[in-house]
Amino acid sequence: MVQIGGAMLATADEANNTPERPAKQFSHPERIRYDGDCFQIEGKDTFVYSAAFHYYRTPKELWRERLDKIKQAGFNTIETYVPWNWHERELPKGLDDYSQVDVRELEAFLKLVHEEYEMYSIVRPGPFICAEWAGGGYPRWLAKFIPDMSKEGMPKLWLRSDDQAHIDWSVHWYRAVCPLFAKHQLSRKKPGEKGIILVQIENEYNHHGTPGKEKVMRALFQAVVDSGVDVPIFTCLTNECRGSSDPVLSQVFDSDNYYIGHSKAGDCAYRMASLKKAQPDAPGLVCELQGGWFSTVGGGLSEDHYSDAKHYQAINIMSMLGGATCLNPYMFVGGTHFAGWGARGQTTSYDYNAAIRESGAVGDKYLAAKALGGFIREHEARLVRAHGGPCEIESAPKSLTGGVRVAPDGTRFVFVHNADSKQSVKGTFTLKPGAGTRPRGPVYNIDQHGNKVLIEVDKESAQATDIASFAVELSLAPMDSKILVIEPGKKAGQGSWYPKTQKDIARPQSLPKSVRIATALKQEDPSSGEWKPFVDGTSLSEMMVSDHRYVRYKSQVTLSADEVKALSQLNIRSFSRDMINARVNGKVAKRLSPDTKVADIAGRHLKTSFERIGAKEYDNQFSVEGLLQAGENTIELVYENIGHEHGYVPMEQLSGVDHAGLSASSDDIQNPLSLQVSLDLGGVQAGWTAPGFVAKGNGWQKVALDTEMEIPRKGRELQPKDQTQDGLLTWYRLEFELPAEDPKVWVPWLLRINASGNGYMWINGHNIGRHYQHGQQRDYFLPGCWLKFGQGQKNVMMLGLRQTSHGAQLKAAEICPYPDAAEVIED
Repeated sequence: MVQIGGAMLATADEANNTPERPAKQFSHPERIRYDGDCFQIEGKDTFVYSAAFHYYRTPKELWRERLDKIKQAGFNTIETYVPWNWHERELPKGLDDYSQVDVRELEAFLKLVHEEYEMYSIVRPGPFICAEWAGGGYPRWLAKFIPDMSKEGMPKLWLRSDDQAHIDWSVHWYRAVCPLFAKHQLSRKKPGEKGIILVQIENEYNHHGTPGKEKVMRALFQAVVDSGVDVPIFTCLTNECRGSSDPVLSQVFDSDNYYIGHSKAGDCAYRMASLKKAQPDAPGLVCELQGGWFSTVGGGLSEDHYSDAKHYQAINIMSMLGGATCLNPYMFVGGTHFAGWGARGQTTSYDYNAAIRESGAVGDKYLAAKALGGFIREHEARLVRAHGGPCEIESAPKSLTGGVRVAPDGTRFVFVHNADSKQSVKGTFTLKPGAGTRPRGPVYNIDQHGNKVLIEVDKESAQATDIASFAVELSLAPMDSKILVIEPGKKAGQGSWYPKTQKDIARPQSLPKSVRIATALKQEDPSSGEWKPFVDGTSLSEMMVSDHRYVRYKSQVTLSADEVKALSQLNIRSFSRDMINARVNGKVAKRLSPDTKVADIAGRHLKTSFERIGAKEYDNQFSVEGLLQAGENTIELVYENIGHEHGYVPMEQLSGVDHAGLSASSDDIQNPLSLQVSLDLGGVQAGWTAPGFVAKGNGWQKVALDTEMEIPRKGRELQPKDQTQDGLLTWYRLEFELPAEDPKVWVPWLLRINASGNGYMWINGHNIGRHYQHGQQRDYFLPGCWLKFGQGQKNVMMLGLRQTSHGAQLKAAEICPYPDAAEVIED
């Protein structure tokens, strides 16, 4: 027995207890433990087939709909990140203040997974989660506590560093959330019940160049243990833990992420074999096995990514060839960045081209996952104890990768993959299990920018050397992958091929008609609402605003005729180079900086992501020539939070306007403005987005929409361009009815619009995310749980669009059923 964090822990097999690598320790080995092959849960060898599903990216009302499909596909586990900024949104008073923490939604999700669906769960609380999520999970308010980064010895980035203040706040988050994990972990449940089986600390630390990672990891580990968590703890892509001899870090096993090129699925086998060789006392876990790819503002959409069903099947099968016994496709369930919670530069859609799409639709990739789930469940006991890996295939074409794993009872699992996208592979080939192979060329992972990152792997794969060579007759279509199971004493020709073909998804013969919207109500955002004095240097977080809303500022300034003549610019410093529109005495101010293109896109600033905004850097500048007047002047600003970066310097910057003023030049302020602030748009404060609001009179203008044009469903720079900016932010109200639902057919719906301007959209009071005129996204998911169906049931869509150089013009809109998504509901 060994004591860590006050707990007496049972050690693993003495074979692992070497001077180089301390033995693994388990608090409840009879409930859950692991060895170099697999997990043992309740004493049973278990292949953990896990699905990545982020509860905060899907409305709570749709969780069951998604979980039904996951369960039917054969998964036994749900994995989710747990974002700190989602559960502690507002600024606490200090490290010991947990009054702003709310984990009720997380607990509801865990209870649903464990109790109703009888599945295990894996939780990943960061504190950095990446995930294309705002701040990578870090709260925006945390930047309030950043030390003076100009001091000697400070890291380039504070977040994720070993600075004690950062560690203390990270521990604060763990102390807030980990007691909930402890409550719902497997070891606290009755035998046979489900619970949390793994907790991850940190995330992809190899990608962050900071010293002192060991110090951070030890602090996080201790915080988890001190909170009562006693199930296994792991991390992801963190070399400090992989094969560590440290008494603490050796108890944290490492895992891999595989984001693989279109024709490079075979690399998964070599990477997994390399992981297991470096970490022989832990199972092979792929924490993120590429389930698709995200989309960015102006970039490609998830649906256009190469990660199709064949790619999905190949990387799963090749990972199993390398020895993986825990696979977690990321994402398995696509989602949505409601209310702008995606990281800076991310689209509203987080569809990810996942097996279960953002809308809940499924197709070929889902069927591939279901077929693999059937194979795993059928052969689990033997598969998890099988040894082997990639091997030489005599006279094989270069496109053919394969190998064999042999179970203790002699069952042979042959895994093969054809990486050629045009040519099939057919014929009889001899596998030589005793002959190791090397990857054909360098092995790469794909980073978040789509760049290839070189991965070091062992020169030769591990092999099952105690069986003779044998021939297998193959027939692989282009990009196809298969598994041949040869029972003990049987010949290859007597084996069975997997995955098995699945039943096609039943589709209806026709879909409901789209609803084309002919008219809308339009109005500029009113200047009314609650206003209060603003103190320069006060961030929105300090005003208890840590979401991504639009905020207004204004100033009344009295000028002399000489001052009007001398002052030509309005200079504004925001905390994080966000976007601002300005109006002076009722007239739109001409933008000087950033340039119009940057301001219109309102996306990620990679060129400025590596430098902190300067104390006198005025990131939004406007010409006021001809706009000012002697006497009283009114200056109005609409501030757009363009998103919280999930890496680089902007991740640790506050939000809002820092200060503003008038000047004769671009590098200073001669006449500081005394500002007032209103913490939401006038339309929001007037209740325009509320479900029961009635728009009659009061400045609403009825406008006709184009009902003839074919609205593009995707593409860049397709917004109407026949108008120019004439205001700050414009509202549109759309009303429509949908046909009654057919109880025998499931149909998901979307909004398709052609519009200029950037801003949020609400359906029946629910914020469905942000519209970017730049594209490519032009279709937006409308959750069925937020819609009303049937005659006389009115749906209301509100759009609040910050004007760009093309104004904010809604040209056309329609409500459509998703193509190729509807399903016949079978009894």
